[in-house]
Amino acid sequence: MKKQDLIRLFSSRADPPEHCYSQEEEALFLAHIRACFGAPRRFLPEPYPQDIKADVAVIAPSPARPWYTLITVGMGAFVMDTPPDLIDCELERAELMICLPSNWHIGSLRDEWRRPLYWLRALAHIPAGKETWLGWGHVVPFEDFISKKVKFSGILLIDPPAYDREASFCEMPDGSIVNIYQLLPLFADEVKYRQVSGTDALLALFENRLGRRPLCVIDGARESCVP
Repeated sequence: MKKQDLIRLFSSRADPPEHCYSQEEEALFLAHIRACFGAPRRFLPEPYPQDIKADVAVIAPSPARPWYTLITVGMGAFVMDTPPDLIDCELERAELMICLPSNWHIGSLRDEWRRPLYWLRALAHIPAGKETWLGWGHVVPFEDFISKKVKFSGILLIDPPAYDREASFCEMPDGSIVNIYQLLPLFADEVKYRQVSGTDALLALFENRLGRRPLCVIDGARESCVP
């Protein structure tokens, strides 16, 4: 690492990220999180942001929703480069979320517990870093373990299946929409099934074989849904 990069990383006067919410935008998005997902119990700030600042809000389990919900706060400050034919679909801004079992070790420094946080932040930086976009039905290929026995090969972006439709988007003060997509890790054969049959067919397969809750919450012990 170059000397100037080290100075930047450890200096309290490091340059702010290029794309940031205004105070009004951030307050509105946090109010949306509280209204639709629950009040965040804590925030996990991104220590050294660059293009954006992908902080993560953590909503604790509740009787109605007995799982952790993690939501990025900052990705939506970047306006993504969507295709011209989708310009009227209001897909230029997005945040990401993931749901974890109630016994997940939130805040642990061990890799096996921090992987979902890595996934959220890695995906959140893709649009700004590569001048591209992420949206519903997209699959980001990768290989990673959520447990010693479960190896995923990609992440699918979907609407949050355990929440009302209104939870999946937040209108900003200027009238633009910040969409909220949930991360669903996939096995290699599920990625292939989606490529051949489409996202809707894959989600129907999940619902028929597993029901809605396993689709919502990351399961480190689940098996592939592809017969």
